[in-house]
Amino acid sequence: MGFANLSTWAVAGGLAALAAGLYALQRLRIRLRERQVATLLFWKAALNESPARTLMQRFRHVWAYLLILSICSLIWLAIAEPERRDRHGDDFYVLLLDGSAGMAREGRFEQALEELERDLDRLPPDRRQVLWSGARAETLLRPGEHALLLPQRLAGRAPEAVPSSLDAQLTQLASIRRDGLATQIRVYGDAPVSAALLADMPAGVSVTKASRAAGPVADNAGITALGVEQAASGRWGFVDLLFRVEGDAASRPAAEQIDVAIDGATLPAGSLAPDTDGITYRVADLPAGGGLLSVVLNTVDSLALDNRAEIRLPEQQTIRVQLSAALPAVIASALRADSAIEFVESDPDVVIRNRGETLGGRAAALEFVGADRQEAAFVLGYPEHAGANDAAALLAAAVRQIGLDNIDATGLAEVARRPLQVTMRPDGEWTVSVWRELLSDDYNFIRSRSFPLFVAQSVRWLAGVRQWYPWIAAGRPLPSPLLGSAAVLADADGTALDTVGADFVPSNAGTLQRLDGGAPLEVSLLDSDTTAGATDSALAADGPAAFGGEAVRNSLAWLLLLALVGLSVEWWLYQKGRLP
Repeated sequence: MGFANLSTWAVAGGLAALAAGLYALQRLRIRLRERQVATLLFWKAALNESPARTLMQRFRHVWAYLLILSICSLIWLAIAEPERRDRHGDDFYVLLLDGSAGMAREGRFEQALEELERDLDRLPPDRRQVLWSGARAETLLRPGEHALLLPQRLAGRAPEAVPSSLDAQLTQLASIRRDGLATQIRVYGDAPVSAALLADMPAGVSVTKASRAAGPVADNAGITALGVEQAASGRWGFVDLLFRVEGDAASRPAAEQIDVAIDGATLPAGSLAPDTDGITYRVADLPAGGGLLSVVLNTVDSLALDNRAEIRLPEQQTIRVQLSAALPAVIASALRADSAIEFVESDPDVVIRNRGETLGGRAAALEFVGADRQEAAFVLGYPEHAGANDAAALLAAAVRQIGLDNIDATGLAEVARRPLQVTMRPDGEWTVSVWRELLSDDYNFIRSRSFPLFVAQSVRWLAGVRQWYPWIAAGRPLPSPLLGSAAVLADADGTALDTVGADFVPSNAGTLQRLDGGAPLEVSLLDSDTTAGATDSALAADGPAAFGGEAVRNSLAWLLLLALVGLSVEWWLYQKGRLP
């Protein structure tokens, strides 16, 4: 026997205090009785001899005292909530509520909540906890907290537009040791769990499901891929769109039921046509003007969260380049092959020249300098304010964007008989300084396939052309080179999200702001398992009787009923004049 709300000592102390308090009140006469008298001559003397309230009167009405004490004791015990536990084991119980997108199907989330609340009533409060598995893993109910707190913490919650993260959360839970207690984890949801993960669970950790979904969803279709790439036509300033619609064949929409829009302007009818597989769509030569592209399925199915996806198109403008006539013609040839470049004679965005030339003024410059005047083969210059926060991150991002990591540095170093280094230093403007000797026939640099890429990417870096993301999906890593440096993303509240040097994984669909001034990231669901309602056969589902090492029986209702009966008896006896 135990108590849900109070300790045993607190309950015993409360009962003792009630007995003492009611005993003291029983000895205090607080009520006058009506009496018929023949005269009022002696009324004042009677009041003096018999005051309305006196202490230490003779203890009378024992049965009345016991009745009132029993009523108050029943109410106090009801507040403490006695529990009788039938023990079958000493385990710790983790109730894991699936809040991923798949649970947004009609009625499924509510059913999982009912199953969770049913099991919660059967478990000891000090050896169970309730966790939420959605965009983030959160604790809904800690060990020892009352179950009445759960509805308050679930208020307003609903399945989120995010793929399941059960595997990651189960891995973390399996690593927790609980003072020798075995751990029973119960999943309330439909997301699959990998068989390999279950096979690697340590001894003493078991995982089950409260119930199993009926199987793959037969009435849903959704967008499972969305991305853009440089236009196959080669036109600068245009991109090609690709997206895929998967799901039940009967639920997949026809092309005319799909709307593709840029900044709210829907593409003309007939722009869409599926590939031979029937689920992939391509749209060529969309303007790369930074617009917000959305794909919407105009259908009604069992899951609405996967019927819309968005991505922001890159913003590509022609780069004005002024080229020194003193440079080898191979540089001009490499630039003419790039449709992003426009040659100008004045007011350039980027100038390409030898060190010491005044061509292009203070424009961002790609300069070639003698090896005797520069220790490192590649020196990147930046305005001091640009690298004030993290110069190392700026250098790492520049190396990736310019493509210096693709150059055959070992071969060039063998010819130069000195190591090729890349350094970065503060400068008045954005600059890239390169050994002039690398342009000679003694080196294989200008004949390599990396040379045109190096020139084109250097011009883009100097012009401040931002890299753009070809796709972005919730729960899938966004390659860090696209961000350039850590801590440039912020959530909806404006809180910076630091990637700590690793690839950033968007937690759920929505908009992420960029603190570096770049266009925000539009995150979409894009998850085939969610759309198809993928299930697994590795995770066993069992009924309520199979979960929990002990059953808890609460007598709260009976205590309140007995207290009500006692109050009724007390009221009846008082009305009959049998109680003082």
